[in-house]
Amino acid sequence: MIPSGSMADLQRAQRELVEAARQSSAQTKASDLKGYGREAQTLVSAERLAGRLTGFKATANELTTRLQIQDVALGRAAESVTKLKDELFQNLSLDSGEGIRAQLEEAFAVLKDTMNTNLGGRYLFGGVMNDRPPITADSLSDLAANPLTDSIEQGAASQMMRVEDSRVVSAGLVADDVITSAFASLKRLAEMDEGVDGPFDGDLTATQRAAVTSELTALNTAFDTILSRQSENGRLTKEVESASTRLTSRMNALDEAIGGIVNVDLAEVAVRLNQAQFAYESSASVFNVLRNMSLLNMLE
Repeated sequence: MIPSGSMADLQRAQRELVEAARQSSAQTKASDLKGYGREAQTLVSAERLAGRLTGFKATANELTTRLQIQDVALGRAAESVTKLKDELFQNLSLDSGEGIRAQLEEAFAVLKDTMNTNLGGRYLFGGVMNDRPPITADSLSDLAANPLTDSIEQGAASQMMRVEDSRVVSAGLVADDVITSAFASLKRLAEMDEGVDGPFDGDLTATQRAAVTSELTALNTAFDTILSRQSENGRLTKEVESASTRLTSRMNALDEAIGGIVNVDLAEVAVRLNQAQFAYESSASVFNVLRNMSLLNMLE
């Protein structure tokens, strides 16, 4: 009969071999929370925090992309207003209304396009009402024919996004806060072009000259407004980038802490695996010898 101690030794050696092989493959100390004993609660809390930080990091990355796209759009809007100012100034210098309508059409198209920029179907300058385009006027004539408030979505507030437990950041600007002044200037000139004092064609009349001169001053203010909003967008970008850097540092530190609990020393595991393999083979050899001896005893 095979001694029970030999059977127990073989089973223990087998368990140790299986566990060492598992650790070598999975590179973790245990296969479930029970295997971590007192550290299990710490591990659960750390992993919950890691999940929350991962969510904040994803939000920060999304917001950074959004703000970068908004910066490009604001830059285009500012360039469009500058171009229109330069062209109108040239019209004054030449005392000519030729091309003014086309210039207004172009500026309107660019400003509308920039403010209706969307990412994944969400309008970036729509604020909390980002499911619809903030610029609703279809054309320059539409802008001229209707109240300004009908051409730009009203009442939208900036969308807020949480990038850290204690930090909520504005996701950017809303269209009516960026280009209302610019659109007002375009509207006044378009109304003149389509009204009794229009169109802008040939030599400028005294009324037209006075209007263009006045709008040049208004467009300077509109340009300053857009530039100010672009500067604000840049400040938000830096704020989000700083939060993202802090999140990365916290995530790395947390990963290291979790790793200290979960991860095995692969060199140590390799040694234990070899020892377990040797112990198992030795126990199996002894077990086989004893089994054979027991079989011979039965045959005698």
